[in-house]
Amino acid sequence: MNLKKLDAFVMVVERNSFSEAAAAMKSSQPSVSLKIKSLEEELGFELLDRRAAGIRPTSAGMLVYSAAKDIKVRWKTLEDNLDEFQGKLTGTLSIGASTIPGTYLLPGWIKTFRSLYPKVDVRIEIGDSKSVLDQLQNHQIDAAVIGIKVDSRLLTSKPIASDSLVLVTPIGHPLLHAECPDFTEIQQYDFVLREEGSGTRKMMEHFLMEKGMSVDDLNISISIGSTESVLAAVEAGLGISFVSRLAAIPAAKAGRISIINNLEPYDREFYLVTHSDSQNRPLIKQFTETVMDSQGIEKAQTFEQND
Repeated sequence: MNLKKLDAFVMVVERNSFSEAAAAMKSSQPSVSLKIKSLEEELGFELLDRRAAGIRPTSAGMLVYSAAKDIKVRWKTLEDNLDEFQGKLTGTLSIGASTIPGTYLLPGWIKTFRSLYPKVDVRIEIGDSKSVLDQLQNHQIDAAVIGIKVDSRLLTSKPIASDSLVLVTPIGHPLLHAECPDFTEIQQYDFVLREEGSGTRKMMEHFLMEKGMSVDDLNISISIGSTESVLAAVEAGLGISFVSRLAAIPAAKAGRISIINNLEPYDREFYLVTHSDSQNRPLIKQFTETVMDSQGIEKAQTFEQND
């Protein structure tokens, strides 16, 4: 069995398109089509229903898709274990992250990891928490760093960092002059909101709920898709907003926005999420230990000495 045929089949099913699958695999559409046709001939079953709207796997195709995903995970684990057996760690580690940890935390962790395991290539994809989790569940990435704890038998979440949501305003905003602002005062002002699906949005909704409020109680002036865009909108005077302190502090130091420090912040944690059936792969395991263990450098140096 040629693994490249399985890769092509899995990619077509997940992308629902031969052309998109070919682009993702850096291949040509005819080449992908030939691989799948060869796979169908080898197995003796039609795997894709090409007559329906879009491309859908047949009943046999669903069985092959499920088995192919399992084979790919097992093969990656085998490759990692063989590398570990030889006293080295190589390969590609794919990490998905939501905006805040992906921008302000992950680069430092990757720098440490790469200094310990220089033969490992790291690929980072930034997106909202929901899309990152979807990629992880489909084994399109190896690990995720997000601001949401996941309750699932398929995924494992470990807290790795802390942050807080703080209220930010344009320079000179009236809230800056209030000695002890009441939380309900935010209803008086235009509000800049993050898009649905983001970890920051979900945490803000929890924060409002604890205060007996909801998003519907806010005077939304604009909904926007990234923390930096929120900061830019606040800086431009479009409203106030809750953002990560990690993002707010550099913007405040640069004189772009102000932080309302005498309003209670809302603490939150970031989590490293891995797929339960691949979390013990050496690549993923070593990255997890590097992030969570302050003694990761000493362990890694011992690991690489035999290379």
